[in-house]
Amino acid sequence: RLNERIRAAVKVAEAEYPLGFIVAPIYLHDNWESGYEEMFEKLADALPDFAKKDLTFELIQHRFTKPAKRVIQKNYPMTKLELDESKRKWKWGRYGIGKYVYTDQQQEAIKDTLGGHIQRYFPEAKIEYFT
Repeated sequence: RLNERIRAAVKVAEAEYPLGFIVAPIYLHDNWESGYEEMFEKLADALPDFAKKDLTFELIQHRFTKPAKRVIQKNYPMTKLELDESKRKWKWGRYGIGKYVYTDQQQEAIKDTLGGHIQRYFPEAKIEYFT
């Protein structure tokens, strides 16, 4: 759960270990912008100030392959996970298998929105990458 993960991150920070976060999978849903902002706000409120200086973030959008889609639909036939290929962009994957990612416009919205939240709550943090 989010609060448990944040408490664990605080312990890591208080022990003075380097701290970074992987935000994944970034999934577009109703009110996703405010939902992710709430997450960053809770994290900022919980972390000690000294720990906010050298933070890193890795942002990974939700994606799926055709085989993964089949497995999800078989094992979770009532899933509400958006797996409509026509609403996604096809992209060749690193290991020769294609995947469905968000459209370029959606990806820009994710980068702008989450990047803005990170800048607001963690102005000294570095975004390592977005994929």
